[in-house]
Amino acid sequence: MNSKHLKIALITSCFAGASGALAQTTAPAEAPATAAAEEDVSEEIIVTAQRRAQRYVDVPTSVSVTTGDQLAAAGANGSRDLDLLTPGLNITQQGTYVQPTIRGVGTTVTGTGADPNIAIYVDGVYLSGQGTALFEFNNIAQIEVLKGPQGTLYGRNATGGAIVVSTKQPSLGEASGDLELSYGRFDDFRATGHVNVPVSETVAFNLSAYNHTNEGYTNNVFLNEKSSYTKSRGIRGRLLFEPSDGFRAILSGTRIYQSDNTAYSYLPVNNNTPFRTTQAAALGRAGAKSDISLNIEPINKLYYTTANLNAEWSGDWGTVTSISSYTHTKYPFTTDLDGTEANVQHFSASPQTQETETQEFIYASPEGERFSWIAGLFYLHDYSHTKVTVFVNGVAPPAPPFQPDTFVKADAYAAYGEGTFDITPELHLTLGGRYSQERKRARNTNGVGGALMLDASETFKDFTPRAALRYDLSASSSAYVSYSEGFKSGLFDAGNTGTCVLATPATCPFAGTVVEPEKVRSYEAGYKYSEGGLLFSTAAFYSRYENIQINALNALNNQILFNAAEAEIYGADVELGWQATDNFDVRAGAAYTNGEYVRFPSAQLFTPRPTGGNLQVTGDASGNDLIRTPEFTAFGSATYTQDVGAGEIEANATVSYSSSFYWHPDNRLKQPSFAIVNARLSYMPTENLRFSIFGDNLTNRRTQLYVREAAIGDFISYSKPRSWGVSGSVSF
Repeated sequence: MNSKHLKIALITSCFAGASGALAQTTAPAEAPATAAAEEDVSEEIIVTAQRRAQRYVDVPTSVSVTTGDQLAAAGANGSRDLDLLTPGLNITQQGTYVQPTIRGVGTTVTGTGADPNIAIYVDGVYLSGQGTALFEFNNIAQIEVLKGPQGTLYGRNATGGAIVVSTKQPSLGEASGDLELSYGRFDDFRATGHVNVPVSETVAFNLSAYNHTNEGYTNNVFLNEKSSYTKSRGIRGRLLFEPSDGFRAILSGTRIYQSDNTAYSYLPVNNNTPFRTTQAAALGRAGAKSDISLNIEPINKLYYTTANLNAEWSGDWGTVTSISSYTHTKYPFTTDLDGTEANVQHFSASPQTQETETQEFIYASPEGERFSWIAGLFYLHDYSHTKVTVFVNGVAPPAPPFQPDTFVKADAYAAYGEGTFDITPELHLTLGGRYSQERKRARNTNGVGGALMLDASETFKDFTPRAALRYDLSASSSAYVSYSEGFKSGLFDAGNTGTCVLATPATCPFAGTVVEPEKVRSYEAGYKYSEGGLLFSTAAFYSRYENIQINALNALNNQILFNAAEAEIYGADVELGWQATDNFDVRAGAAYTNGEYVRFPSAQLFTPRPTGGNLQVTGDASGNDLIRTPEFTAFGSATYTQDVGAGEIEANATVSYSSSFYWHPDNRLKQPSFAIVNARLSYMPTENLRFSIFGDNLTNRRTQLYVREAAIGDFISYSKPRSWGVSGSVSF
């Protein structure tokens, strides 16, 4: 299906009734009882981890569920904050990309056509680009974090798990809306709004929008300007058409602009730079975390546009769901590779673009049968392009020898199915599998229209099974064991031109070096309980992680991609939700994760040079800790409400803890352990009016946001310091 035809189909089929809405019973984003999950844990919590709406205790896999209200109360304003309330999840950033790690499984790979291995779905639509993982929360109904491989039902590149985001659906009931304004330290201004409008008995739409700006919390002393700033705005509309009980359709569209250069606002650390006489090096030696010295302004922008059309047809025969989407992203960025004010080398991708089309069909059998099953077909076409300019001593081409202009195309197909058989009323067996096939092609020229340096193609395929056995101990509790696999597609190191030397055209173009697919095999045993205001779950797991895709920066500051051999991961997690009284609610969780490379004989290791910078060698990292994997993570969040003479007061405190972890396989650069404390106090004079004061990062822990280890040195950017502010909201 070509791009033009899919775009036309997305628009016309909504009005023709040929495609439509995300299913109430089968698709992951529109579970019918999502609203119930927003109330409190005394209500039945509904999740969609098995691509249909089910009770939390009936799902034999580990799932962390957080509502939009809980995110707001904890001060979680965007995707980078999601790990505040999710044990076992670590959110880090690799330059332009946000890269989640779940239970030790995550990716460091970036670049053209580089895929995440934590699948992200928003309202049922798969987001293939890592740049789209950097988003702010607005109009959120519920977020589910599925832990462990989800290779059967969520499929493509879900080796570590999946993050399933559900926004609020249009409602055919009464018109409603809300508006919130907040202002805080660093001139931080945020405005968010949402409105729901029923047009008729069968048509309704909602519209949500936000605008967020601040002046930045880092000083670029060389340019005498602020950095680490955020400028973000977005709008999302959803149109519902529900002419009968058996059919409903939702057409959605989103437009987001974001400029956030916090990751690239870094400075040298540990005096590890060859430019030790620079002011940047002096700041690093002094331990500065709010000052940098760069001769250029770092740029990191995102332009994101998507349209998706989802439909559900249901009857006594079951439910059919169609999910169609088109996404276009553009993320230009510029970073100073030497990390100082010395005008040595900087890198610009202008622009980096990605265009993605997906189509998925899902069939779910009727509910209430002894044997229930679900089957689906999935197609993805993705086209990525990056035009790179490398400036050496401030000079653009033709001074540098190689200016890669890279194109990567992917076509992915999958068929999957999963069924659950009730062996007895209490004992349930689930079996499923997914066959995936993906063809990738990478091309690289030396500059726009230049000599063809790389022309590579490969087809990757795999079968990922799943099996689970669940026993219902009571109507409100269950125990389970499960086995699952995940598969992340292979790729090419598009910047590696191998034997292609322009002076001898006979060696060009290079056929490419394949980075092999990743594979995860995981075993899990767990227990869940939910009744009377108490939610409790715990799980233990063991995983083998093979052919781990890794990137590193070589002596020329160019990215190289390769496979690590194998890692072993095991651990356990526990979560608790307790509605202690009508006025007091507590949520808490903890996770223990032990991960190490059991075999990694050809790792890229960096050793600091006495004169600054790093010597890069190939060595053995076997036995080293798995990167970005803290051994222990935990959180606690408590909310207390109290009636007063003229209204109600609500107080929330949230504490999130992470033990230390390493950033690279050589286990040299380390994030120390830290705790983050957020608090919010609100006064509601009426049911529709709220005034709040809040404090974020009250412990003032400046965690490492982005750490870059390269031949030219070590560089770190830091998170926002302690901040505070006020907000007000009104609803109708």
